[in-house]
Amino acid sequence: MNSYNVITLFPDLIEQWKSTGIINQALKNNLVNISSTNLRDFGIGTYKQVDDAPYGGGPGMVLMPEPLDKAIRSTKADVNVFLTPSGQQLNENLISELLEYKSINFICGRYEGFDQRILEIHSDYEISIGQTVVSGGEVPAMYLLEALIRKIPDVLGNPDSLLSETFTNDKIDFPVYTRPEVYKDKEVPEVLLSGNHQKIDEWKKNNLKDI
Repeated sequence: MNSYNVITLFPDLIEQWKSTGIINQALKNNLVNISSTNLRDFGIGTYKQVDDAPYGGGPGMVLMPEPLDKAIRSTKADVNVFLTPSGQQLNENLISELLEYKSINFICGRYEGFDQRILEIHSDYEISIGQTVVSGGEVPAMYLLEALIRKIPDVLGNPDSLLSETFTNDKIDFPVYTRPEVYKDKEVPEVLLSGNHQKIDEWKKNNLKDI
């Protein structure tokens, strides 16, 4: 069973997310294990400090290496994945690579990011989910985790969904339609109503787009 742990300052966010959709079903069916580690538990001093001002000046605060080092060492995982906007861009090939590991730590940044030394000590992967910046790594971690978990066998109710979805084989999926047949003068393509499965398959193939 694949086991994933999220190191974060907001473990409640991860715990709430675990109760949603296919993630909840995967957990109920014992197809995956997801845990969270509260970085604040490894903070320094009475106030459990985890961040400090950057050397050399500049805005914001930087996550200190010591709390992160202790948090990471408190867990056992095959690899450590740091969520950071400067990392390599997430894609389906990278998801497939990560699926080969039975256990992964996902480390969520905050503020101005990680002290570089913690990356040098522990980073196996540095991953970005897009060329933009959000306040922390929790949302990117959940995004990445769902992309991983839905590819675990038996997680999806219909495994054929993985065969034709967007980004498979470097393609963007064909358009889809449902009832009613006409909506605000826009009609469903006639071929999809024909019942001719050969022609329908041809239409779907012809309407795939290259990435």
